[in-house]
Amino acid sequence: MLAAGDYMVVEQCTCGSVHVTIGAVTLRLSESALPSLAGTLTEAARSVAFDRMFPRRPASGEVLS
Repeated sequence: MLAAGDYMVVEQCTCGSVHVTIGAVTLRLSESALPSLAGTLTEAARSVAFDRMFPRRPASGEVLS
């Protein structure tokens, strides 16, 4: 096991791949893909946090989804 949290487990497989398990779903990634996944998830988490701290107000007539 490489890491575990409340919602996921990350394991190194004997085959060399990295398994990221979230609930019933397991992503099997090459070792080289792991930093990209981590960076993308970090960017997404920052965006969500920023949007919560600074909610955007809709422009006149604009509908936010």
